[in-house]
Formats: sequence, C-alpha cells, structure tokens
Amino acid sequence: MTNIRTVLAVNMKARRKELKLSQAELAEKIGTSPNYISKIEAEKQFPSVQMIEQLAGALSCDSIDLFSMEIIKKNNLEAVQESLCTEIHNLIKKSFSSINF
Repeated sequence: MTNIRTVLAVNMKARRKELKLSQAELAEKIGTSPNYISKIEAEKQFPSVQMIEQLAGALSCDSIDLFSMEIIKKNNLEAVQESLCTEIHNLIKKSFSSINF
C-alpha cells in the first residue's frame, strides 16, 4: 500500500517536471522556499491544506489530482517498460557479441 506522502510527492514532482519547473521556480510561484518543496518531494514534510491548494494552483491542476494513484501507476509502468527494454538490449548485445563472424 502506498502512503499519502508518497502519492503527493510523486504526483507533485511529476507535474512539476511536466511543466518544466524547477523546485525554485515552483517555490517562487507560491511564496515559499525551494527547501520546503524539496522536503515535500522527499516525503519529509507534509503541507497544510492551504499549501496543497497553492501547489495545485501553481501546478495548474486540481488539489485532488495531487493525490491520484493514476500517475503512480503510470510511473511504475514506465519504469517496468524501461527496465525490460534495457534487459532486452543487454541480451541482444550479449548474443551478438558471442557470435563469430
């Protein structure tokens, strides 16, 4: 089971990156420090309801979107796909290196 801090951290970071915002830029938009944004994304700090609303506004999404499991599932699927592609690539490379031409 995934905890609420993890869901918020993953979704917030994914949305921030999607918008091509640095932690500093996001912090500036909502009047806080980059260190605070970093702590939320590292699951060391949990924001107040007011701050969640400010984050959602700065990230151009609804507050509830920051707690959606869909992004978590998508990120996990992408990680699995990337891992499989790497493994396939390595197997092919290994197979070809053992063939004598």
